[in-house]
Amino acid sequence: MKQRPNDELFHFLDKAASFVMANLLWVLLSIPLVTLPAATAGLFATMSLWAQGKPTEVFQDFFRGAWQHWRKASLVVVFDILLGGLVILNFALFRLMNISQPVLLLSQSITLFVAVTLIMVNLYLWPLMVSFEDFSLRRLVDTSLRLVFIHPAWSLAMLVLAIIPFALSIFLPAAALVLVSFSTFALMVSWAAWRVIRHYSPEAGV
Repeated sequence: MKQRPNDELFHFLDKAASFVMANLLWVLLSIPLVTLPAATAGLFATMSLWAQGKPTEVFQDFFRGAWQHWRKASLVVVFDILLGGLVILNFALFRLMNISQPVLLLSQSITLFVAVTLIMVNLYLWPLMVSFEDFSLRRLVDTSLRLVFIHPAWSLAMLVLAIIPFALSIFLPAAALVLVSFSTFALMVSWAAWRVIRHYSPEAGV
């Protein structure tokens, strides 16, 4: 069938509208904090399909991902909060402790290493969660941790890539956060993670 001149434009506008809609759904469903993990799973479920070049239907993919993964997503967020809280507590305690500079520097370096590793594990964990539904939470964490240390340079690059949408938001109108920033973050992370994960498909074992 002959392609009409406006078909590409309409296709682009449809994709752009879906992209914005996914971001809006995440923002709205994250307002009650208890639904934030499910909303994040739904956003990654949608963006991971885009990253893999698969067709998407934003409402169906978002809410199906949120429903299927809300339990694991909630446990991941609780784990992140607990471990992240310990990291913050450690940094606070270091300021109060009267210890030598070399020991202080070593302790802070170890704590920073744990914090960065936790973030990079999450960058793999969410795309893995929505792509391999039969994985247990333990296997998701174990696989993500292994990928971080097998591909350290790429994992650090992913971390930098993940920061870019929010760094740019500082110089953009506040509406950017509501319309595109979170979808951009999820898409970039999903794309970067899938460049590694695909080499271990279909089981993604490491």
